[in-house]
Amino acid sequence: MKKVGIITFHAAHNYGSMLQAYALQQVVLGMGYDCEIINFRSVAQKEMYKPIFMCGTLYGKCVRFIIQAPYALDILKKHRLFERFLREDLILSSKEYNTLKDLEKENFNYDYYISGSDQIWNTYTIDFNYAYFLPFVKSGKRIAYAPSMGSHFGLDKFGNLDRISDFLKKYDALSVREAAGSKYIESLINKPVTTVLDPTLLLDAQIYNKLIRNKPLIKGEYIFIYSPNYNERVYEMAYKLGKKYNKKVVISQGLRTKEEMLKWGRKLKTYTAVGPKEFLNLCKNAFIICCDSFHAVIFSILFKKCFFVFDGMNDNRISNLLQITDLQDRSFLLSDDYLSAPLCIDYKNAMSNLDLERRKSRDWLMEKMDICK
Repeated sequence: MKKVGIITFHAAHNYGSMLQAYALQQVVLGMGYDCEIINFRSVAQKEMYKPIFMCGTLYGKCVRFIIQAPYALDILKKHRLFERFLREDLILSSKEYNTLKDLEKENFNYDYYISGSDQIWNTYTIDFNYAYFLPFVKSGKRIAYAPSMGSHFGLDKFGNLDRISDFLKKYDALSVREAAGSKYIESLINKPVTTVLDPTLLLDAQIYNKLIRNKPLIKGEYIFIYSPNYNERVYEMAYKLGKKYNKKVVISQGLRTKEEMLKWGRKLKTYTAVGPKEFLNLCKNAFIICCDSFHAVIFSILFKKCFFVFDGMNDNRISNLLQITDLQDRSFLLSDDYLSAPLCIDYKNAMSNLDLERRKSRDWLMEKMDICK
């Protein structure tokens, strides 16, 4: 059986990152390949995803612990839930690698190497590493499936554009997640680059349902907020909708500053012990989802939920997905718009369009792996 090694942000304590790694591995396994994720975890990434009150100076740790004290234990539990998903739900290489040099020293025997999705080609991320361009591969075919360069595509933080170009030219097949990134790479290396779906969209809701407990984490109907970088406008949207429909409003992120705590501490229900499976549970069972997150929109659509995304048409990733599914009208800016918007969403055309794009993306991956045989 042919062996596949995937390298991606599989260990980032971020719901979208870990779930896209899970999805891509499941798709490749479903094609009949032996597939594992190369367990590359840089020191920078490990530091980045420590519990917030365990990072920084001693003074900073103390201040953050005082602010986070009401849910400090849940934050530690959240960390454990991510690590458990990593161990139990992903198939990893037997060894962990922390540097590119570690990877270069290893004699891997994969037939195919896949640079997976997420913003692994964004040189501006804290956990960026050139390893995600597969320079350590000695033999075997290189495939890129849906990596993203983020919003900074075309700009190289480290001034090594020629180096990146050389890495890209060695790929046997290239695809990326955003059309803008595809055009840019094509202009850079004069090779065709296809735009494909994020891996999480390649699986349908039935697959994700297997990861979710039958019992909802939150009793009763609720509005779920997911805004990874704390956009106050998203919180205001959810709060106003909660008042209108008389629903409680739930967040899975701890309030991180004194100002956030004072404004929202008594208005919202905080449920912080949330790993990837718990995130899916909160999405699936929500009455409404309010977000500015690409992956929150994805799971809103897959679970056919009522969702409101703040200013989604100004985010390349979200706007592209809303256009594919013909759900542009779920992007809002003004309160008068979202407060008068219908709660019922007709998903018939959306799912039909998504199925078509899903087949195209799967077919591209299958074709390129067949070509590589």
